[in-house]
Amino acid sequence: MSGTDDLSSAVDGRMARRHRNVDAVIDVVLQMFAEESMFPTIEQAATRSGLSLRSLYRYFADPGELLEAAIKRSDELGLALSRIHNIGRGPLEERIDILVRTRLKLHEAIGPIYRATLANAARLPRIRDELARQRTAMRKQFELQFAPEIASHKPSERDAVLSVGDLMTQLESIEYLRRHRQLTVAETQLSLVTGLSSLFT
Repeated sequence: MSGTDDLSSAVDGRMARRHRNVDAVIDVVLQMFAEESMFPTIEQAATRSGLSLRSLYRYFADPGELLEAAIKRSDELGLALSRIHNIGRGPLEERIDILVRTRLKLHEAIGPIYRATLANAARLPRIRDELARQRTAMRKQFELQFAPEIASHKPSERDAVLSVGDLMTQLESIEYLRRHRQLTVAETQLSLVTGLSSLFT
């Protein structure tokens, strides 16, 4: 039994070391995203994490897998930050404010990772699929938050109203306002609240 226990402990130790190393290199990649390095190589990640190339290639078959792992890590944070409790309930003004604040908080937290996702989506199909999934989820959340207002329009207009509102509040639009227009968070919030209020009134 002692030999079996020793073997089990050794396996557990290797697994724990593997998890620590994977976490360390993903942290490095996320830091590189924050530094606007959108296409980290395994060689760069190895150098900055202090791990050997051989180790990293055991964990990740290619740079695409490494980037996917880093972006997947951010999904957990994004899911928590994007959640809206009692979705679709309450006065319109309050629901607009909640959705806008939620999207701005999400963008502030994962902006660099989101930019890396956009940059890599064109060449990495799994990242492209994940980006599409995220956009669809945000559109569905918008639709649920403003279901009464969307339903109040004629059937022929509902999809147009949904599309315009969804476009205004996707992370691409917030990215444009914050990075390219260089609006502050408060200015961006005012722009989105004003736009949505006009859309629904």
